Amino acid sequence: MSNIFLSPEVSIELFLELLLLLVLSFTLLHSLYILKNYKAGETTTLQYSLEKKSYLVSVVISVSFSIKILLLIFFVYLLDELSFIIPGAMCGAGVISSNEYGEPLLFLKLVILLLSSLWLVLNKKDLLEPTSPYFKKKMFYFIAIYILFFLEFILSLKFFILIDTQSLVLCCASIYTEDLSSNPLPFNMSKLQLIFLFYTLYCMLMLSAYKKQKVLLLFLSFVFVYLSYYAIVYFFSAYIYELPTHKCPFCMLQMEYNYIGYFIYISLSIAIYKTFTFSYNKIILYYSLFVIILSYPLISYLMGNKTLL
Repeated sequence: MSNIFLSPEVSIELFLELLLLLVLSFTLLHSLYILKNYKAGETTTLQYSLEKKSYLVSVVISVSFSIKILLLIFFVYLLDELSFIIPGAMCGAGVISSNEYGEPLLFLKLVILLLSSLWLVLNKKDLLEPTSPYFKKKMFYFIAIYILFFLEFILSLKFFILIDTQSLVLCCASIYTEDLSSNPLPFNMSKLQLIFLFYTLYCMLMLSAYKKQKVLLLFLSFVFVYLSYYAIVYFFSAYIYELPTHKCPFCMLQMEYNYIGYFIYISLSIAIYKTFTFSYNKIILYYSLFVIILSYPLISYLMGNKTLL
């Protein structure tokens, strides 16, 4: 077995993931029983019992999904801690690329984060209605997410078991090196075009939230989040690190940079969640917070040096 398990953070991560999976497994069995016997509109004793049990199941799933979202933050912290014991790794980027399971695992965790958030939105909407019109839909949705939870746990085991603390891995400088022969930005745009579009989309997003235009808001949010990744890696990172060649999205989570990455990613994640709930004032608040946090290093650098990197 890999000696990576000597790290207490890895043991805590896997223990919590396993505990969560066991809780959801028992919840899944109850969910299947409820789905099999649930008949909306009936007034039998069995139906009344199932409705009470369905509420309890919904609460357990909601709490579990909320914990799962918090565990993603711990996972990111764990990757950063492992970079101190894996040769060559300067941050979580080197750790996640240390074997073939790292990047699929991170991607799956992000997918589960999104789907869990959507389930929480659907559950909240369902509980507000006295007839629970979305009950069966959210239960089938939960079953699909549970399958992803199970696959994620298997991937986590494979990822941690195959981490070799004796072999050299790539550092973030190698992983995120910008190829001068090709443009990594979408649609072959320049960095200035990217940033102009980034701030333009932000303004359009705020206007659509203010006007409460749901369809436009969802579309602009999707495009804005997509462009935000490129803006963070290929533009704003240079001002966070004050080094034009450093483009890692993981290093900004470290203490040397005042943990600014956590504030960036958490504010964006909350903004995305609030978008699906159509909480317009909070959408404006958290997207604005995200943009302000990202812009602060840029403005600070410009005030001190009067020039762009």
